[in-house]
Amino acid sequence: TSQVSPWNDSLNFLSPDLHECNWHKNYTRSNFPFGDFDPVGVFCTIDKGELSSPISITEEFLLNDDDYPLRYLELHFRIDNDLNGPLPPEIGYLNDCKGLGFENNIRLTGPLPQTMGNMTSLFSVALILNGPNFGGELPSSLFQLKNLKTIHIQDNLGKDWSLPSNVRVRDDTQLERLLLVRNSFAGAIPSWIAKLKQLQTLDLSMNNFQGAIPEAIGDLSSVKYLNLLGNNLTGALPSSLGMLPVIEVLILGNNALQGELPASIGNLRT
Repeated sequence: TSQVSPWNDSLNFLSPDLHECNWHKNYTRSNFPFGDFDPVGVFCTIDKGELSSPISITEEFLLNDDDYPLRYLELHFRIDNDLNGPLPPEIGYLNDCKGLGFENNIRLTGPLPQTMGNMTSLFSVALILNGPNFGGELPSSLFQLKNLKTIHIQDNLGKDWSLPSNVRVRDDTQLERLLLVRNSFAGAIPSWIAKLKQLQTLDLSMNNFQGAIPEAIGDLSSVKYLNLLGNNLTGALPSSLGMLPVIEVLILGNNALQGELPASIGNLRT
């Protein structure tokens, strides 16, 4: 229970006299875009589609289900709260969880569980500034969630991050932002990434990705921002880079790329 929790702040977690939507506390951060309202822990949100008039950002959050049915819950631990050990596979039971975030938790360990593929309502995942024993191959099931829009993994200290070599990407996947920045990701950039047809931002900068840029990258028909800066990429630039129809920013510096620029680069107009 929360009374015997080893956490620095219990966040009211598992408090028997509180609704689970109250299992959080509000922390103020100067860089938080929603001002002073920055809940840490478990919190619940309304489905705005069920409302007849607009509401403010703070009114989206529920403390109980007395007036509205609960639509989504979010689980965010954005403070150093002495969380330790791996994320349990049971996290996959949270199929109404819309957002999942862990930040500044130095004692987390291990990879993300494959059971995250059961979190069918998941909209965003954020893992930032976590510890040296946290990381591993990202579960392939994560990239098969059709409602997931954002994966943001940045500035984690672990050295074992990698992308799965093979993923069967669904035709209806909605992933728009894949940001894997400064995490020591290693290995080749897998060609299945090019099957993420809704992807608008792909940032793999400041990692240890190796090998050639896959020719299939030209199939990213929605990508506007592509950043591969600061890896160990080798070989020639694929001619398919000139096939990116809506690209606005293309960053390839600080690699070991060789050869001439492909003539197809002249096709880029945006």
